[in-house]
Amino acid sequence: MNKRFVFWGIFCVIAIFSSAQEKFSIRGIANEELNNQLLYLCLMDDGEKAKEVVLDSTKVKKGKFSFSGVCQMPNIALIKDMDGETYPLILEKGKISVNIAANKRGGTPLNDSLNIALNRMQLIMDNMLKTSDSIYKLMTGMKSEEFADKMVNDTAFRARYDKIEKKFLAQIDSVSHCIKDYKNTIVGIYLFTVGGMMMPFDDMKALMEEASPMFSQNNLVKNVMEKKNQAQLRMKANVEKRMTPEQREEKKKRQEMDAKIKIGERFPDANVRDNAGNTKLLSDYVGKGKYVLIDFWASWCGPCRHEMPNVKAAYEKYASKGFEVISISTDRKLKPWRDAIEELGMNWVQLLDVDASDIYGIYAIPRTFLVDPTGIVIDKNLRGEKLEEALSKLFE
Repeated sequence: MNKRFVFWGIFCVIAIFSSAQEKFSIRGIANEELNNQLLYLCLMDDGEKAKEVVLDSTKVKKGKFSFSGVCQMPNIALIKDMDGETYPLILEKGKISVNIAANKRGGTPLNDSLNIALNRMQLIMDNMLKTSDSIYKLMTGMKSEEFADKMVNDTAFRARYDKIEKKFLAQIDSVSHCIKDYKNTIVGIYLFTVGGMMMPFDDMKALMEEASPMFSQNNLVKNVMEKKNQAQLRMKANVEKRMTPEQREEKKKRQEMDAKIKIGERFPDANVRDNAGNTKLLSDYVGKGKYVLIDFWASWCGPCRHEMPNVKAAYEKYASKGFEVISISTDRKLKPWRDAIEELGMNWVQLLDVDASDIYGIYAIPRTFLVDPTGIVIDKNLRGEKLEEALSKLFE
């Protein structure tokens, strides 16, 4: 090979590497108790093992400290004290300020953004701690058998528990949304290392599909995903281990029923009845050029009624853009069904099918399927914010 080309290739590599290096400058304020103690600047390296790497150390003098150096940027870093307490920041070009006493960072765009994001995340986690404490107080000293009995027979207890659980689930959703809002930045990578394990696994997988490669391919992110996956497998194994033969049979039956309707396949046709009692085919309403949400519910189903305002809001927002809702009730009594339709303001297609579990594999309600204009199932189990997210991608 021509030596000139070899030299030019090496020069280009050096130039590319050098261009990724930038100078950083950190000026900080520390607590008085840290005076004369060492602080360490650690890089959360996105290498093969994604481990912490100590870049530098400095001593706190009169409540102040500083770091400076050259590093590939932007990059996540931690300032760590002798007790192991950590204070995150983003290494980037510019004058970075860190206030350990107030746990604040700023001075550069990414650090300003990180500070806002961490304040938001901290508020969510503080609220989650309060909610967890409420659940603990409600269940203190209660055996599993007693809890199960109260959930069935004690209406007041069930109402209190459901209210707290609903709040906790909403807080978990808030964690997911906080991370998703930063899914295309290095700030989001750090948030994921902090709160990712609290996200439902399905939400994590959806995030990986939505996020940029910079986020999804980062080794810090991959490590959290792997930890969550292992935790899911352990939990599944523990559940399987404790199952009775009857429960195993019930699980098998549910899996068989769930497999009756698959994403990517045409929604199965069947006879249904309309509000006037006339027999219709489901294909009379599905595959006619509109996106259709098929919603299985019943008037006596509390969660179904609770979800209906979300369905109504989605219908009113997207109906003019080519969206339709078909609610299929499993009610056996017509009056409660019709009363609920009027009470809940369900001004879209209403159908009745008491044998839905046999035909469509519906073993629990509410249960939803999103069907494309040709009648192909494209998503399922969309409720609340997940329904809005799916529809916004289609229509906005």
